[in-house]
Amino acid sequence: MTPGTLIVTIHDRELNIDVTGGGFHTLPVGPLTLLAGALSDGDPPPPASLTNALGLVHDHLDDLLIESPSIAASPMVVVVAGPHAEAMARVEIGTADIPTDYELLRVDADEVFRTLAVESAAERRHNPGLPADHVESIVATCCVILGIMRRLELRAVRITTGPTGSAEQAPSR
Repeated sequence: MTPGTLIVTIHDRELNIDVTGGGFHTLPVGPLTLLAGALSDGDPPPPASLTNALGLVHDHLDDLLIESPSIAASPMVVVVAGPHAEAMARVEIGTADIPTDYELLRVDADEVFRTLAVESAAERRHNPGLPADHVESIVATCCVILGIMRRLELRAVRITTGPTGSAEQAPSR
């Protein structure tokens, strides 16, 4: 894998960012953090809450960039498939089968976000590919992934369901 690649793991309440070649960071924000905070006031959440959730991810990334400015020049960002990243990919694809090293384009992530952010949980559950246990958290997951993509000015992220070693094939900027 290319040195400087960011490997992001989305946990319920934090993000782990491992920099290939050295460096590991934990940000105290994950989908359940956003659900308990910025996105706790509506179904669907009001626009101001969505903006605040995206801003919270952005703010934590700003703090990280102050600490480690070289992260802004990372050649690629790989989101290791875990339940949250897989849910986002499944909704975008519309099926439960995610190709290995799936590339999620920012334009597609934005479209998924715009679609899901205005739906109530009852409406969201009918989206093809969305696992039932992520109906409540998928909007927050979108905020996490889009917050990363927007702050780091990424064209795409790789969502890998296999070993991260093959992820060097496609740039994310």
